[in-house]
Order: sequence, then C-alpha cells, then structure tokens
Amino acid sequence: MKNIQTILAACDMSPYTPQVLDYTITAAKAFGARIILANVINQRDIEAIEYAVHKVLLVDKTVSTRDAVRRFVRDREGALQALSHDPKASGLAIKSVVKTGVPFQKLIEIVKAEQADLVVMGTKGRTNLEEVLLGGTAAKMFRYCPVPVLSIRLHKK
Repeated sequence: MKNIQTILAACDMSPYTPQVLDYTITAAKAFGARIILANVINQRDIEAIEYAVHKVLLVDKTVSTRDAVRRFVRDREGALQALSHDPKASGLAIKSVVKTGVPFQKLIEIVKAEQADLVVMGTKGRTNLEEVLLGGTAAKMFRYCPVPVLSIRLHKK
C-alpha cells in the first residue's frame, strides 16, 4: 500500500460535513498525514445567480455575479477555516482550498495539485432525474479520481 501523506476531505458544507471531517482527522492521525479541506462552489449555482441577476431581475441590479461569487468564496473559506480549528485536529497540518466549477472536476484538480493520496467524502442519495441519469459527485469521483476514495456512509444524528 502506498504511504498516505496527504488526505483531501471533500467538504460540501452539508450537515454531514462534520462526519467527513471526523474520518479525515482519524485517518490523518493514523498515517501522520496532512489534510486538505476542499470545497467547490457548483457552476450550476453560479449560473443560477447569473440568470437571476440578468434575466429575472430577482436581485438588485447593482449586484454582479463576480461580487456574489467572491462573497460565496469568502464565506466558504471562513467555514473551512472554522472546521480546521476542530479540537480533534490539534497538531495536524491543515490547508483549505475553495474552487468554483464542476465539483468532481475541481476536486480532481485539487487532488493532482496538492498531490493527495486519499480522498474522504460523503455520499448522499438524490432523487432528481439528473442525478439518477448522470450520477452524483461521489459516483464520478469513484470513476475518475486517480487516487483511492473513502466513502463515508452518512447518518443523520
């Protein structure tokens, strides 16, 4: 088995993110690895903002898509920073990365850029037609990720 030095935790900021973080911290301590906390702002969300701003006029016209995305990135960076201060992670090297785009593609880019050896992520069943036909982010990560993916079965508490 390859020595695991860097673990990427895919943090979608759902109520399940703490469970993903717990597994990541446990694995990082066991392997002596550093942690990359990664979050991707979905391109579909950005496109919805653009539509609202430019087509439907549901939001103030003084708001630009670029400003909204910057605000999302800043908020997500703050949320990842808060996660990195988990007392259980004391003593671990933790880095946060926020990207925008197609989640599985950006996660794979982060895996390569950070030379991650393992990805930890949760899976959630979805019922909409797109997810049934195309598969969710986790399914695509299993298919295309160049390193092992640890799937955490998520439980509501």
